[in-house]
Order: sequence, then structure tokens, then C-alpha cells
Amino acid sequence: MKARALEAEDLSALAELRLDGIRRFPQAFLLTEAEARESDANLLGWITSGNALGLYDGKRLIGFAGLRAMGFSMAEHRAHLGPFYVAPDHHGTGAADTLLTFACNLARTRGAQQVELYVATPNTRARNFYARHGFAVMGQVPRAVIQNDETVDDLFMVRDLTKDLPSPGPDGLRRLGPGDWRAFRTVRLEMLEEAPEFFGSTYAEWAAKAPDQIMAWLDTIHLFAQVSGGRALATAGWYRKPGAVQAHRAGVIAVYTTPEARGRGLASALLSALEKDACENGVSQFELSVGDNNPAARAAYSASGYKLIGTIPRALNYSGTLVDQHEMVKPLTA
Repeated sequence: MKARALEAEDLSALAELRLDGIRRFPQAFLLTEAEARESDANLLGWITSGNALGLYDGKRLIGFAGLRAMGFSMAEHRAHLGPFYVAPDHHGTGAADTLLTFACNLARTRGAQQVELYVATPNTRARNFYARHGFAVMGQVPRAVIQNDETVDDLFMVRDLTKDLPSPGPDGLRRLGPGDWRAFRTVRLEMLEEAPEFFGSTYAEWAAKAPDQIMAWLDTIHLFAQVSGGRALATAGWYRKPGAVQAHRAGVIAVYTTPEARGRGLASALLSALEKDACENGVSQFELSVGDNNPAARAAYSASGYKLIGTIPRALNYSGTLVDQHEMVKPLTA
């Protein structure tokens, strides 16, 4: 597959592929099929402007994208991507990745520092795709499109071209970063599926999160893990309480060890790593909540120096089952 700027001889192939996209995914294009046919003549101008990009599989045009600068001196650091389309028979082949990478690299060589795009809110597949390439949601446009009397919101997504895409870290006990989102998503879904009654989030909530949301979460939470072969075998994290007067306090969350890694002391090692990291960041007290339905965890926390300070009755509702939560605290400094 080869991506390049389209030329005049690509005109008929581009017109045909654009119509194919409009027929298959009408909500992804601002033009109707009739409007597209009427504006075929404008495609040549789009091509000659250098803003029409294409992807060939060696025989035929299988994808196209638009890339244009904003055209104002104070916005020349910005580029807009769209439309973007790859033929369905090439979905999952890496074709879309090739085309998007080419577009972002071209934007960078043209002097852009960021690429912006709009994607329909219901198009979760596209949002996940863009998020994997470093685009993050920055806002939402209500009623961006009205089609057949139905309104559709658009998400506004931006990729910062001045930063490298986050990459996964090495094996070992360490803090996870945005590049580790796949490994964390896997273990997060596992813990929420295996022991849903022990956590404050649900499997459905995390299954619905786009990669950029998980990346942002990992960028905020100090989430540590024991990683082996790229897989997170055990996790534990802390987050600072909001506000200056609570900055010395932190909550402990997402403590979990996969079944095959239990009995190796990983949870204890992770909690120790959390304490060291928190102290280095000015935290002097850890706090956590543990369900009345999880006596093994309560015992483990007690053995690690956590003290029970109270109980919140009926704190969590697991599909109609109400569970009390015990509040535990551990001072990190004398």
C-alpha cells in the first residue's frame, strides 16, 4: 500500500470512491450523494490544491483523506483532517493506519503543530481509531448534522504533532503511562469481570471507554503494575485528593492481582511502591475503601498498616445488592 497526494489522473477514481463512502456511511459525510455528483467538478480543484490524499493498494484507490491548513497567519500551526475514508474491504488491514500516518507526517512537514478533525459521536469505531493515533477529544459540537430529521453531535479531536505517540514501557514493576493503555485496559476489564462486586466501576463503563480516555486516566492516576511479557499481572494506584487543603491525602484504588500471579507477594510490593512514590510527591496519608464482602482484602490491608476508621452503610449497589464499605487509613509519615 502506498499513500500519496492525489493527481489529476486520480480524479475519476476519487469521485467513485467518494460516492461509495457516501452510500455506505451517509452520516460520515456532509454531502448527500446528489450533492456529491453535482460537485464532481470541484474535486479537480481539491486535487490541484494538494489537499487531497489517497491510498493505493497497488491496483486501485482504496482510501482518501483531506488535509488543509487553516489559511490564517495566527492559525498556520493548525491543520484540518477530513474527510477520511477507507474502503470496507480494507478495514482491519492497516490501510487506515497507513493513510492517517501519512497525513499527519505531511501536516508536520508543512509546518503544522496540530491536526484537528470532527467525528460523529455515535461513530465509536472511528473515535477509537483516531485515539490510537494520538487524537484526544477536546469538545463536542451539538446538532452538528441533521439528517432525515435526526440530529447527530460531533466530537472535536486534536492531535499534538509536537509530541511523540506514547509507547508501552518495559517489563517489571513500574508506573504505567498512556502508552500502556492496552495492557491496562485488558487487566481492568478482567478485574471488573472476575470480581465486579469489589470495585466502584463496572465492566460496561470501562468497555465503553475510548483509548484516549484510558490514556488520560493513566496520565492522571499514579497507577503501578507488575508487567511481564507486556501483560499487567497486578495493579495498584493512588490519586491525590482535590484542593490545596487535602493535597497531603491520597486514595488507593485498582488493587488487583490476576489469578495466575497470586501468592507471589505482588500486591504487597505494589503497595510499597505506591507509598514511596506518594511520599516523593508530598503525600503523607493513604486512604481506601474496601467492601464488607471482601474480608481477605481487609485482612491484607490491616497487615500492611491500614487502620479502620469507620463504615459507610449501603455504600455501593451491585445490581440490587447493597454493600457496606469500610474506610481505612494509613499515615505515611510519623
